[in-house]
Amino acid sequence: MEKRLNYKLLQNSPEFKNPKPELEQYSTPVDIALEIIKHANSLGHLSGRVVDLGCGTGRLAIGAAILGADVTGYEIDEEALKQARNYSKKHDLSITWSNKAIENIEEKYDTVIMNPPFGSQRPGADRIFLKKALEISDNIWSIHMAETKKFVEKFVELNSGKVVSAYEFNFPLKKTMPFHTKDINNQKAILYHIASLR
Repeated sequence: MEKRLNYKLLQNSPEFKNPKPELEQYSTPVDIALEIIKHANSLGHLSGRVVDLGCGTGRLAIGAAILGADVTGYEIDEEALKQARNYSKKHDLSITWSNKAIENIEEKYDTVIMNPPFGSQRPGADRIFLKKALEISDNIWSIHMAETKKFVEKFVELNSGKVVSAYEFNFPLKKTMPFHTKDINNQKAILYHIASLR
């Protein structure tokens, strides 16, 4: 029997207590996380082994787990991972949490879901995530700034991947960092479904 998404469980999933600018830690808005999970699930991409790269406080991993996916979340920030671990434990969600840099991941997965760093604080950070995703998985669901569209498409092609679909939407960046001047800064973003052709 197909599981239904418990929206409240996703909605109450933790935000970063102390977001770190150098890691570009922004919580994925709940409605956007919901869209990613729904799109991936509709194509059967949550039925196998799923991984959230740079999972932060775990919102995407939690959404996939609510729908019964076998999920692993990787995160280098132990504090954020602790938040994710505590929430999933409290709500009996079976998720494997791993405090590991994504460069060191060698395991293979069926699907990647991720909201990687946009590369504005650490230029090229988004490339590391895309490259690893294409190495370890057949299907990737990933968010990137709309202004990087040409770069993302070219990078995917050069790394034996193919953009299957792209959905543009507004990504509200909340005022969570010391250098933010607006309460909410709406950025154009794109959710990509990318297939690895390796």
